Amino acid sequence: MTTKEYDIENLHCAECGSRIEAGIEKLPEVESANLDYQNKRLSIRYHKAVDDPLARLYQVAASIDPGVVFTLHPVSMINKLSSLFWVFLGIGVGLLIATEFVPSTYQPWLGILGWFLVGYRVLAQALKSLTQKKVFTEHFLMSLATIGALILGEYLEAGAVMIFYEFGEWLEDKALEHSRQMVKNKLNIKTEIAHLRTEDDIQDKPLSTISTGDVIVIYPGERVPLDGTIIKGESTVDTSSLTGESEPLYVGEGTEIYAGFLNNSGMLELQVKSVASESTISRILNLIENAGAAKSPQEKFITRFARIYTPAVVAAAFLVFLIPTLLGAEAAIWFKRSLVFLIVSCPCALVISIPLTFFISIGIAAKKGIIVKGSGYLDILRQVRTIVSDKTGTLTTGEMQIDKVYVNGDINPEVLLEVLWLCEYNSSHPFSRAIKKAYQGSFDSKQVKAYSEFPGKGLILIYGQDRLVAGSDDFFANMGFLDLINPANQSVVHLAKNGFYLGCITFSDEVKPGMKEAIEKLKKQGIKKTVMLSGDRAPKAEKVAKELGIDEFYAELLPEEKLAKLEDIINKNEGKTAFVGDGLNDAPALARADVGIAMGGIGNQASIESADIVLLNDRPHQLVEAFTISRQTGNMVIQNIVLALGIKVLIMILGILGIAGLWEAVLGDVGVTILVIFNSLRLLRYKADT
Repeated sequence: MTTKEYDIENLHCAECGSRIEAGIEKLPEVESANLDYQNKRLSIRYHKAVDDPLARLYQVAASIDPGVVFTLHPVSMINKLSSLFWVFLGIGVGLLIATEFVPSTYQPWLGILGWFLVGYRVLAQALKSLTQKKVFTEHFLMSLATIGALILGEYLEAGAVMIFYEFGEWLEDKALEHSRQMVKNKLNIKTEIAHLRTEDDIQDKPLSTISTGDVIVIYPGERVPLDGTIIKGESTVDTSSLTGESEPLYVGEGTEIYAGFLNNSGMLELQVKSVASESTISRILNLIENAGAAKSPQEKFITRFARIYTPAVVAAAFLVFLIPTLLGAEAAIWFKRSLVFLIVSCPCALVISIPLTFFISIGIAAKKGIIVKGSGYLDILRQVRTIVSDKTGTLTTGEMQIDKVYVNGDINPEVLLEVLWLCEYNSSHPFSRAIKKAYQGSFDSKQVKAYSEFPGKGLILIYGQDRLVAGSDDFFANMGFLDLINPANQSVVHLAKNGFYLGCITFSDEVKPGMKEAIEKLKKQGIKKTVMLSGDRAPKAEKVAKELGIDEFYAELLPEEKLAKLEDIINKNEGKTAFVGDGLNDAPALARADVGIAMGGIGNQASIESADIVLLNDRPHQLVEAFTISRQTGNMVIQNIVLALGIKVLIMILGILGIAGLWEAVLGDVGVTILVIFNSLRLLRYKADT
């Protein structure tokens, strides 16, 4: 199974793109295909190799839009209104205007020639469609409508329809390119050059030549080009381009910083820890660029709807002409009115606007430090009614601190600290980070005779001649330890050495600043239930739940029990369920939820890979922003559907009544496409309401 991506040039309409995508998916070697019209990108997953895949693509495209070009390299936008077209357009307009002033004998010849010159490209596409026996393309239907106008002697009107259609297509291209460029500008944070420190001096080198372990220099005012660790210098960095956090971050020797950060003040020397293609910003931008592959239900529906809409409108056009004519009405009048239906039969406004809306929203979210892996996840987010969250590291800071040491008898507290330090030496648990901050001992790996860890319960370490045990209440009770010290409302680790109970150490973990306010705002946005899952003791979990206003909580859960509880919550509750975690130890839960959200994902490869949505900043307001953006996106999609269908239906009604002619029809058809594009662009003015 292999995946290949192609950039697309000269794709003339969104409907053509949908048909090319469907045609490619029918190829026997293709597992799936996704054509992203906004980004002009085609992604194909092959389940078997073929000798010349490009030739197969051109074979499909030739029957739909023969000018399409596929390439593995970025291409520049081609200007549709080429110099040759301008010449033909000028001559054609002159001939069409002349039909109003010459004798009637010459009007048909001048009118038809002028019509051909201004619409030759549309006619060429229509002829190609006809030879392929595909009559429901916008080019063929536009040509058919204008031929009908010529038959009625409406030469100027027929030519004007072609001109407005071409101009509208050009405006659509410009509007789409404008939207893509605006989003790209928001995300333009990659650099191509790094200042490499050598033995003798500093040299500017392309990022592709920089290797892991190299030392690069970053001057004040420059963006960090690669991920790495500062080995010299100190400064403040602006992380807003990735995390959305406006407050500068102080950095110094030993601090890890990431590509895309902006160095504010001091000169820094950085030891590179990942090459350009594997940097955090590269992974993030790659996710954003490929987000179009995970389509929303609306996008999939519109693609199916477009295949039905055009034939239905054409059938309606035929009936508009046929029924009144059979009833004795003047055929010429109703023939002209039926042509209005042919012009508005293209579903481009819908096919373009909905993917564009999601594309813009994903770009806005990325600028805020919210990485959405596809429009489908953004759409699910607005349907979420239940949020399930892990406690430690998500609702709380995850920065455990030793609160108190409780000893059994006259044991020296230092003994408990040493035992816990030895047990947690190779662990990544929050308790491990806390003890390593509070105690420094001497660890000899050669003394480790055996090590057994029981996730969510405890661990046993044979170190030298000593058998050391650290764990929870249940873990110690199951091992036969009675009369345990039991501090109330605290996170606790019990300790034993050579079968003797030493006592316990309690830990404190603060609620994240702003989390309570974030939960309140989420409930105002339509969240019906909030649930907390914790491996902590029930009294401590209850305390956190009450402090934050959490509706339900489940405590003393093992990792596998958390997943089972999440499954139970999903089955019992209506609407979609989101799981929010830190992405470190809850990948199964992130994957099982309708949408998985990882907080604090900057530099964390695990969270970027496992979650559907990654909040690069660890602050709760980003969670609210993600829901706000999804809600505004959903509202915009509905607006565009109502606008597009409403205006097209209005034009049809006015056409039947004889109020709207071909001019109004083409202006309305092209105009509504441009209208929904610019309506979607209003999302770029998004301001956080947090």
